[in-house]
Amino acid sequence: MSAVLGFAGYSGSGKTTLLEQVIGHLVAWGVRVSLIKHAHHEFDVDVPGKDSWRHRKAGAHEVMVASDQRWALMHEHRGAPEPALDALIERLSPCDLVLVEGFKKDPIPKLEVWRRSHGAERLSGEDPWIIGLVTDEPQEGMLPCLDINDPESVARFIVRRFDLVISSHHRETSVRLRYFARLRESLQMDGETLPLEAPVTLGELIARLRERGGVWADALSETRPIRAAVNQELASSGSPVRPGDEVALFPPVTGG
Repeated sequence: MSAVLGFAGYSGSGKTTLLEQVIGHLVAWGVRVSLIKHAHHEFDVDVPGKDSWRHRKAGAHEVMVASDQRWALMHEHRGAPEPALDALIERLSPCDLVLVEGFKKDPIPKLEVWRRSHGAERLSGEDPWIIGLVTDEPQEGMLPCLDINDPESVARFIVRRFDLVISSHHRETSVRLRYFARLRESLQMDGETLPLEAPVTLGELIARLRERGGVWADALSETRPIRAAVNQELASSGSPVRPGDEVALFPPVTGG
């Protein structure tokens, strides 16, 4: 059964561009991706005057156009209700992942694409199905916060979240680090991508950062408590960190 993930957000937030870039990464890694996009009710993929358009306008319920490169099926509702998302997904050929643009009210896992400059409220405030926020500005809260300008990190999040199998020809050689609260302020950065050829423990990874000296040695000092999560799961010093993982580092909450 295919994994299903929606991309939700207001018009102009950059959903289509982000989807294009994320799909490119996923396909390059060997993930078979299909997409369903909800469009305005007057949309038409056909060309007026062409044979298929004329047959459809004459009253045909479905018109299929096929060549040696592709085929397309156009289905007219003819007054019938719009099909539910589940019914549309069932019409797709088998794949690893179905990405959905639109259908933001459907109960499927979603990434919200949000920009503060739009001045709109976040959908995640009312939608419990949103599993992550893709934005151009870090946000406080419990949701994972992904950089809209780093589509590769979004693609990696999707691979981990749905346990997708990537091609053996693609070998991860880095780990994504994210810094929060006091660490972000001390290090003056939200995160970075660190080369990592082989698995290490979380303690070894932090020690490697500490060896940079300066603010790194101070912020990550063994005398200052640090908590960490690997792929959104709380981790200890001995927890393994593998190429392709995402590691979040943050100080304990006040009083913890």
